[in-house]
Amino acid sequence: MREGQEREKQLPDTRRLIRLSNDAPEPTPAARRFLSSAQAVCFSAASIRELGLKWRKGKVNVQPRAVAEAALACGLYELGVEPGAILVSFELKTQHGDPFDRLLYAQAKVGRLNLLTVDEKIPRFGSAVVRAN
Repeated sequence: MREGQEREKQLPDTRRLIRLSNDAPEPTPAARRFLSSAQAVCFSAASIRELGLKWRKGKVNVQPRAVAEAALACGLYELGVEPGAILVSFELKTQHGDPFDRLLYAQAKVGRLNLLTVDEKIPRFGSAVVRAN
């Protein structure tokens, strides 16, 4: 980051959010730089919704309430889902079947956030994505 450059706001995807809220170490230097350079790190209400649906179906073993509470305790800011982001998620031209990934990308784009993800398809949407291998 150049001297005097404003630090950016960051948005981890749902997988990254789980890791952050569990104090799991990020696997890559890029992910550590992403978070340490942040002016603020947010988490999306959409991620909590996604976790809740998967938790109810038995696909994940982590309770959405615990993740949200841990994220807040770690100093992350909750990002609500605004109609503008919902509309952008529907208008994306790139094919991606996961509606939550589409919405997270749209939130990042509309909110001028950087989205941290390990998903290989999300970067196809365009800017606002930081890939953490």
